[in-house]
Amino acid sequence: MKRLSLINAALPLALICGPLLADDVVDIHGYARAGVGRSSNGGEQGSFYLPGTQASPSNGPGYRLGNEEDNYLELAVDVKAYEKGSSNFKLHFREAFREYYDARDASADAGGNVDNSHSAGQNQMTYLREAWGEANGMLGDSSFLKDSTLWAGRRFYQRHDVHMLDFYYWNNSGDGFGLENVNVGLGKLHYAYIQADRNNIDGSWNGGVTGWAHFPGTVQTDVFNYNGKVTVGSHDLRWTDLSIWTGSSFSLGFQYNEPSVRKGTGNQAYTNLGRRYHFEYQQANILGGDNKFYYTKGDGSTFWNWYNPEVNTKNNWWMVIDNLFIQPTKQFGMGVVAVHRVQNEDPTQPGHRDMVWDSLGARPTWFFTSHISLAAEVGVDHFKVSGDGSSADGQTRSMTKKTLALQFSPQASWWSRPVLRLFVTKANWNSYATAWGTPSGLGVFSGSQAGTTFGAQVEAWW
Repeated sequence: MKRLSLINAALPLALICGPLLADDVVDIHGYARAGVGRSSNGGEQGSFYLPGTQASPSNGPGYRLGNEEDNYLELAVDVKAYEKGSSNFKLHFREAFREYYDARDASADAGGNVDNSHSAGQNQMTYLREAWGEANGMLGDSSFLKDSTLWAGRRFYQRHDVHMLDFYYWNNSGDGFGLENVNVGLGKLHYAYIQADRNNIDGSWNGGVTGWAHFPGTVQTDVFNYNGKVTVGSHDLRWTDLSIWTGSSFSLGFQYNEPSVRKGTGNQAYTNLGRRYHFEYQQANILGGDNKFYYTKGDGSTFWNWYNPEVNTKNNWWMVIDNLFIQPTKQFGMGVVAVHRVQNEDPTQPGHRDMVWDSLGARPTWFFTSHISLAAEVGVDHFKVSGDGSSADGQTRSMTKKTLALQFSPQASWWSRPVLRLFVTKANWNSYATAWGTPSGLGVFSGSQAGTTFGAQVEAWW
């Protein structure tokens, strides 16, 4: 079967949605990044990251400016399916397309398989990221419920992220249903049930320590729970929009992960519960920007910031993040992020590990005109593991990544998109940093302790 190009595939949708867009029935939005890059020792651009950090075990890309090695597109469609008075139904769909740089094809069908040099797989992926519906104004006119929303399907559920790291630190997304925006006078309450099917994750998914890290989206043949043997039901309760003083916003959350194992499958080891608590404080109007402070504490299946029912409930962790953005003048803006994460495995188990990750990064940007700017990003990561038995046991693994990028954007704003970038990135790491794998994507700088990449990228959201 011939693979249709993205343009051919999107054309029927455009023809259908054209008249609807004019009537504000359909809204199309999304996100995209694409680029080209090389490495100083030849070959494709590889991203730099310190294995074991961030949303491990997925790793990467670390501090993201000039450090991404994929072409990625999200196309989102919002449909106003029904509206009468204060009642309405809305539908939301989001398809995502990803291709990594090492799967390039110089043929007219760029990224395809015309010359049989590549096949669709982990490096060329399509995802259904969202497909969900919401009903508003269906629960009466009480002040408690009149603005509430019922929803069901697959969605990005109230995600919180650090843009510089592309790190979604509060992210309980997936298939589920819920009730949100319940007005309790002081803030709003939200409840969601999210179910994670563990079909595509195997027992080695623990940061690559005992094998390859099989990230969701890559279906393996050796999955420990194939054909729906293990699911994790996550109950998510949030209390948001709490404001105590001008410009302040507080959010509280509790997550309870409850695994379900099919009887007779021999997977009883994957029945560990998980609990996680969230606190976030955001302060607006700080030198033309804002600051977010976030604290989380969890155990069991939340250990890697995901759903891992194979992780003993006695394993516990906590993390603090501070994320500051300022733009005090038209000529200067800056983002700053600091992370401290502590993970302690069950001390009664042999081979238990204690892990500490510290990260500090900044991206100052100078605007020379309304459209031209220079961004410099510096990120430092330290990661210490005690008890893993590796050559780096008890030692600090470190990486420093630096990027300089000439940028072209519509406005003199740190957040202005689309943006075109010409960049050069340099990173160096110590000998202990390689204990859990090469600190560079595609293994480009395997055997080295430093590397440089350069290239061009476009990034956009609309």
